[in-house]
Amino acid sequence: MEKKKKSKAKATGVAASLWLLAALIILILFLVNQDKIFSNLKTTDFFSRVFGKTPAFVENASRIEEAPQEKNDVGPLGSVELDITGGEERSVPDEAGLLPSAQDEVPPPQDKTEPAVPAQDKAPGAVKEKSPAQEESAKPKPAEPAVRTMNLKLYFMAINSDGSVSRREVTRQMKKSDSPLMDAVNALIAGPTTQEQEAGCRSLVSVGTRLIGASVKDGTATLNFSGEFEFNQYGIEGTRGQLQQIVYTATAFPTVDSVQFLVDGEKKEYLGSEGVWIGTPLNRNSF
Repeated sequence: MEKKKKSKAKATGVAASLWLLAALIILILFLVNQDKIFSNLKTTDFFSRVFGKTPAFVENASRIEEAPQEKNDVGPLGSVELDITGGEERSVPDEAGLLPSAQDEVPPPQDKTEPAVPAQDKAPGAVKEKSPAQEESAKPKPAEPAVRTMNLKLYFMAINSDGSVSRREVTRQMKKSDSPLMDAVNALIAGPTTQEQEAGCRSLVSVGTRLIGASVKDGTATLNFSGEFEFNQYGIEGTRGQLQQIVYTATAFPTVDSVQFLVDGEKKEYLGSEGVWIGTPLNRNSF
């Protein structure tokens, strides 16, 4: 009986020690990352949305931005910006070199067809002259202009062996266009290539989602998606994953800091049945 009491007391002591150790580790992690935690609480407006009031220590916390990372070498909307809501198209400086330069333009071949020689003017035994069509086909054709490409950073998700989900960055070479941001987001919707799939990449964007339009103003990209975007087949983790994919991909452009999501042209506060906040622009610190 005495031995049972001692073993029970020993087990209780070990369990208490483990709990104490776990609490100590959590406390250390909190103290190390408290500035980032407070910054995220302030960015997502967590207390205000849940409790209706933000504590002073969160309100006074300074926002911590991620260290600058390598960005795409093109602007988000290329050489022409199109405001989808207003339907107004306006030219912008071609900082990324998306507009063709003078030396890139190949002048159309000029018609140098010579008049046909009358049959009576041809002497017997004379060398047969080529017809204008034959001469034209014999001329060297101008070289086709090279396809201009751009490297875009795309962010997919990877499911690890322990079941956790992590972000995976890839760089994909794509044809240059006037709307690189829309090209990048549409690439996410289409999913990873075979090579990217073999590297463990997958897209969590809802099946059937379409990007209706995009605009960029004052560092915020407004992306308008179809109704399929609202409900994710993978649940709340899928909803968070698709938002993270798009925010990281959009903010890889040098003039985009955050993303405002719209669904069928409407601004919503929450996305999906689980209710993930999208009422304000999201940035990389939101995840």
